[in-house]
Amino acid sequence: MQISDVQAGRIGEYLLAVYAMLTSDGALVPFQVDADDDHRDLVVAVKGKSTFASLQAKACFQLGESGFVQSNATYFESTIPRDPSWIYVIVLVLDLAPVVWWLVPAPDFNRLTSHAPARGGREVELHFRAHPDREDAFTPFRTETKNVGPKLLEIINALPPDTKPLPGAHLVMASIPLSPQGERVRVRGVRRRSP
Repeated sequence: MQISDVQAGRIGEYLLAVYAMLTSDGALVPFQVDADDDHRDLVVAVKGKSTFASLQAKACFQLGESGFVQSNATYFESTIPRDPSWIYVIVLVLDLAPVVWWLVPAPDFNRLTSHAPARGGREVELHFRAHPDREDAFTPFRTETKNVGPKLLEIINALPPDTKPLPGAHLVMASIPLSPQGERVRVRGVRRRSP
């Protein structure tokens, strides 16, 4: 039985989360995205800072006929990520181990991939094709496993100022209160819990 595209994506996410932490000596903290409705698989933050990047991870388990790694991403034209803080991460896994990685910011990925109509022309498919050991357009983005964390840190630190939070800004997360039946509870003002 062959690994499905969904499974390959999940494997890529897990490998990326593990190696981002390991190879950055814990400087990078990955967060799983539960609602993957915009293709964002992970968010990786720099520990102690408000800087982060959104990542889409892809795992490939074999080379194509011409000796290249291939991976595709399909979007509606208006939803193709263009922000430099969006990073595509493709990993080649051979003999159960990650061998070669590509960490490509969205503007470069969009420029270097071929684009083809998909799903009856309603969407666009971006085709990534790169050689693991020869020069090609994606060579500047290729790295070894031991350099995944440092390379991500380098990309995040080089992001334009307008992609980083303002100094002193904080990420605020809120939860929606639910009743014991799992329904949303309308909250008026702030209620204190009794001890």
